[in-house]
Amino acid sequence: MLAGRCVGSVAETANRFIRQRCPHLLKFLPKNFGFGLGLDFRESSLIMNAKNQRKFAQNMVFNLAIGFHDLELTDMQKADAQGSIRKLSKYSMLIADTVLIQSGDEPPDIVTKHSVEWKDVSYFINEKNDKDIMPPQGKHYTPEQVESQSAIMSSRLRERSKACAPDRSSLARNEKQAELMQQKLSVKRSEKSSAWSQQGQLSSRADILEVDVYQSAGEYPRDLPSSEVYVDMQGQVLFAPINGSQVPFHISMIKNAVQPDPDRTATYLRLNFFTPGQTASKDIAPATSKLIEQHGHNSMFIKEMLYRSRESQRLTAAHRMIQELRKRFRQHAAKAAEEADLIPQEKLVKMRDQRIPRMADLTMRPFISGKKTTGTLEAHTNGLRFTSKKHEIVDIMYGNIKHSLFQPCENEVMVLIHFYLKNPVLVGRKKSQNVQFLTEVVDASVALDSARRSMYDPDELDEEQRERQLRKKLNEMFKEFCKKMERVAKHHRFHLEFDIPYRDLGFHGVPNREMVLIQPTVRCLVNLTETPFFLVELDRVEHIHFERCTFRSKNFDMIIILQNFDVLPLSINAVPMNELDAIQEWLTDCSITYTAGQASMSWKSVMNLVKGDPRFYEETDEHGESKPAGWQFLQADDNHDGNEEEDDGDEDYSAGDDDDEDEDEEDEDEEEDDEEDVNGDDDEVGV
Repeated sequence: MLAGRCVGSVAETANRFIRQRCPHLLKFLPKNFGFGLGLDFRESSLIMNAKNQRKFAQNMVFNLAIGFHDLELTDMQKADAQGSIRKLSKYSMLIADTVLIQSGDEPPDIVTKHSVEWKDVSYFINEKNDKDIMPPQGKHYTPEQVESQSAIMSSRLRERSKACAPDRSSLARNEKQAELMQQKLSVKRSEKSSAWSQQGQLSSRADILEVDVYQSAGEYPRDLPSSEVYVDMQGQVLFAPINGSQVPFHISMIKNAVQPDPDRTATYLRLNFFTPGQTASKDIAPATSKLIEQHGHNSMFIKEMLYRSRESQRLTAAHRMIQELRKRFRQHAAKAAEEADLIPQEKLVKMRDQRIPRMADLTMRPFISGKKTTGTLEAHTNGLRFTSKKHEIVDIMYGNIKHSLFQPCENEVMVLIHFYLKNPVLVGRKKSQNVQFLTEVVDASVALDSARRSMYDPDELDEEQRERQLRKKLNEMFKEFCKKMERVAKHHRFHLEFDIPYRDLGFHGVPNREMVLIQPTVRCLVNLTETPFFLVELDRVEHIHFERCTFRSKNFDMIIILQNFDVLPLSINAVPMNELDAIQEWLTDCSITYTAGQASMSWKSVMNLVKGDPRFYEETDEHGESKPAGWQFLQADDNHDGNEEEDDGDEDYSAGDDDDEDEDEEDEDEEEDDEEDVNGDDDEVGV
C-alpha cells in the first residue's frame, strides 16, 4: 500500500500469497480486503477489491481487513475445542487495522498502536456449563499450562468473607490433597535410591584443599630471624620459634593473639590456635574447620604458646602485624565467599539498527551507592543496561533472567519492574539475585502541617484527582515499556515474559520484619514493595505446613519447606486466620501439598531428622513397623496429641468436681480478703 499504486493490487497480492502458501484456503478469502475512510465511514469508491483501479495517494486512510469466511471444523478440532465450540460446524476470523498512506516509497503507518501477541488479543468466554469447559479425557497439559490455568481459577474472584460451599471447601479439597500426597510419595520413592546413591558419591568425592604455602624450607623468607616472632604478610604465615627453629603457622589457624600486661622486666605475647573440640567461632574459615575435623583424630595440635621478651618493641610490632594480617585474611575470605557463586556475564551488545527502548528517572534497588540510585534503563540486543546519574552501569543479560515481574500501583505507593536472576550479579560491592526498578507515585511518608484540612477542600480534591491520573499514566508507561522489552528480546531470540501478581489472591503476613501483602503469581509467591524482597518459586516448594491452627488463634504461621533440605524452611508469621481457606484452596489448585497443626516446631531439628532418615517416604521403618509416610507425620502427631488431651479431660471430669472447685474458690477468696485487710492496716500504720 504505497502512494501511486493501484488499490486493487492489495487483493491481487493477497490472492497470490495464499495461492502459493495455502492453496486450500483460497476459496475462503473474502471478495474485498477493506475500504477507504473519508466523508463516509465506508467510501464506495475506495473498496479494496481486484476490480478497483484507483491509485493510493498520500494521507489517504484505509481500513485494512483480512480474514477467512466459513472455514469448516474437523472432528479432531472439535475434540480439542472447549465449550459450545464443539457444536459448531463452521467458523470465521477477521483481523483489521487502520492504515495511513505515506508519501513516496515510505511504508504505510499502522495507526492501531497495540500489541498483536496472541496472549494480548485472545480470550476465552467461560460458560456456565462446567461439563462443556472441562478438558477432554486423555489430554495432557504442560506444567506451564497447568500453572497458568490454575492461577486464574474461580478462587481469584471469590470474596474472603463468604464461606465456601462445604462440599468444595472440605470434601473436594481433602480428596485432592490426599491424591496429591500419594502422587508425591510414589514419585519420591522412585527417586529415593538414585538420590541417596548420588549423595554418597558426592560426599566421598568431596576433597578438602590443604594449606600449602611453602614447598620446602628453602622457600622461607631470606631475612627470617632465628629466634624472633616473624610475620610474612605476603605468604600469610606466622613464624614462631620453637627450640631454636622457626615453625610456620598459617594465619587461618590462629584464633587470636593477646598481649598481657607487662611486668617490670619483660613483655609477653600469647598465641591461641584453633584445635579440635572447641566451639566453632564465627572467625574461623570453613576450609580451616574442615581441615581440623579431618586431621583431628590422628594429629597433634598446639593450643597455646606464650613468648617473653625483654625488648617490648619487637613483640608489640609482631602483635600489631598479626592483627593486621588476620584482618586482611578475614576480608579476603569474606570477599571470596561473596563472589563464590558469581558467574562472568557476557558482554552487552548495544542495539544499533533500531530505536532503543528507554525509560528515564527510575530508582534502582538495591542501591549501587549512597541512599538512592536514580538513572535510565535501556533494552539492547542481548540484555538491559541501567546507567545512573553518577554514570554507574549495571548490565542484566536476558539469558540470566529467570522471572520478570511487573507490579502496577494498585493501592501501592510505587509502580515497579522486578527481575529475579538465575545467577547473582554485583551491584556496587555486594552480590544480588533480585534487581528492581521503580517509580514512586506518592511519597511513602508525608509531613502534614498543623492546619486542619477538610474533606471538601477543593485543593485536596484536585490533588487526589492528579494522583489518580498519575497512577494511571505510570501504569500505562511501565506496561508499554515491558511490552517493548518483550518484543526486543523476542526479536533477538530470547525469552522474556512479564508476570503480574494476583492481588485478589494476596494475603498479609510477616516474612521478615513487618506486616506486608504477599501476592502469588503464576510461578512465584512474592512481596516486592518492602525490602528485603520476598520471592519463593513454586516449583521449588516441597511442602507447606500451617502452625498454630486452633479455633482460639486469630492468626497462624505458614512454613514453606523447600526441595533442598539443606536450606531451612521459610516462615510467614501472623497470617490472619480468615485467610486460611483461601490459601489452602490456592495451594490445592497449584498441586502443592499441605498439612496443618497446632504446635510450633523446631525446624532445624526436624530437617536434620528428615535428611538422616532413608525411609522418610516409606510407610514402615527399618524394623517393619508402620509409620506415617512423608510429611504426613506433621498432621498425624498433632491429631494424636489432640485426641489424647481430649480423652484425658473426659476421664478426669466428674459431676462433683464443680462443687469442690466452687468451695475451694470461696475459701481462697475469704483468705485473700483477710490478707488484704491485714495489709491495709499495715500500710496505714506505716504511713
